[in-house]
Amino acid sequence: MTYENDLIVKIAWQYYIEGLTQNEISKSLNLSRMKVIKYLEKAKTNNVIQFKINLEELDHLTIQNKIKEKYNLKDIFIVPTSNDNTVDSLTIAAAQYIEDRITSDTMISIGYGEAVSKTLGHLQISTKYKITFVSLSGGVKFYMPTAIDTRSDYYTNQNYNHYIVPTPLIVSSKDIADSLLEEKTVKKILEMIPYSNITVIGIGALNDRATLVKEGYLNTNDFEILKIKGAVGDLLSQFYDINGHVLDLDFHKKLISTEINVLKSLNHVVAVAGGLDKKDAIIGALKGGYIDVLITDELVAQSLV
Repeated sequence: MTYENDLIVKIAWQYYIEGLTQNEISKSLNLSRMKVIKYLEKAKTNNVIQFKINLEELDHLTIQNKIKEKYNLKDIFIVPTSNDNTVDSLTIAAAQYIEDRITSDTMISIGYGEAVSKTLGHLQISTKYKITFVSLSGGVKFYMPTAIDTRSDYYTNQNYNHYIVPTPLIVSSKDIADSLLEEKTVKKILEMIPYSNITVIGIGALNDRATLVKEGYLNTNDFEILKIKGAVGDLLSQFYDINGHVLDLDFHKKLISTEINVLKSLNHVVAVAGGLDKKDAIIGALKGGYIDVLITDELVAQSLV
């Protein structure tokens, strides 16, 4: 099921079965009322609505509701599992999810890694909206539809403003990290993060495909040691165990990054992650209460219930 079909079924269910008003659905799903109306019309056109909800479309909805209840999520969207391009499917769905929730002067905080980069690369945002992107850490590399001038700490490109923390992700010592975090240009950007409307992050697993390995910050031997210490995954390059408890690591003290616990206080934290190799990492992130919305694939969703 695509993201759009998933959303259509969800809106149709809430409207026709649960009896919610269009305004209540709008608040529940963080959508405008006009978009709720548009998707209800599509539900009729696509025969999702007949004399009853098409039950073949509700398999995902049952799983979604179980996961939402079990992990206290605001929402979850499930895309088909693919052996070849699960990341592409997830990030396309995530981009569509974000697009539906963008209004004028939306501020989006962005995490680190491939899932975030690809999600941003898929975004198609109307030029009538003014969007601000703020990085949650140093070392962020991401790709927008238009060229980016990186000679400034912040810059404007058509309808996008970008505020990128002008530091590496990891430095050689805690003292250097502490000093950089006190720099005016760094503090100014990090202080914007609590005002974000949406936060987009990936969830890292401990394998050789991890962004931290690809970027050369850690290697597979480091990951084996982290596993012995109980690590199952990372958010914002900070490692945690299966219950979401952050590990006490010297590595964390060298990061130029928003602390993982800050995620709990941010508005609308959307995590994009799939693949069974990330199952434990996703479970730990859910148990830790760090995310509000999960965009994942069928196999992971089934494993979570």
